[in-house]
Amino acid sequence: MHRKVAVGFLGIVAMLAGCAKTTTSPPPGATSSHAPASTSPARSASPSPSSTAATVTVVVHTGSATVAGAAQTVLTSVTGLTLYLHTTDTPAAVCSGTCALSWPPLLLASGMPASSVALPGALGVESDVNGRQVTYNGHPLYGWKNDTSPGQATGQGINNFFAVTVTVAGP
Repeated sequence: MHRKVAVGFLGIVAMLAGCAKTTTSPPPGATSSHAPASTSPARSASPSPSSTAATVTVVVHTGSATVAGAAQTVLTSVTGLTLYLHTTDTPAAVCSGTCALSWPPLLLASGMPASSVALPGALGVESDVNGRQVTYNGHPLYGWKNDTSPGQATGQGINNFFAVTVTVAGP
């Protein structure tokens, strides 16, 4: 089965992010956080899991959402809400502080992140100002405060945030 990853991009929409908190509850071991700092120190990647036993927590699923006017398979949180990446994140700066109030980072208290389905890309975790943030192909993952139910991708294109779409070719 051939799989490839595509990140859906729309035109950039200039809009200030609000300051409301998300209303979803993360699973045990995974959290959404609102970091108090407004600046972001460098982040560091956790080493890949070794052959020794490591705690693995399922924090990523896939679901269907309308992205750029078309139904797409997207990465979702365990509550089914669309996950986003921020195209302007760098190893030295991630969305934190006021930004993280609108775009809560997907955090994992300990262990390694896993998905409920096989993904064509790699999940990981990086330690940054937000804590232990879950990544997909090296990109930190975020929720969006205005997505309140599965199937929504209302944050698409806002402030350089884009839903993480996963295209899976048929057998």
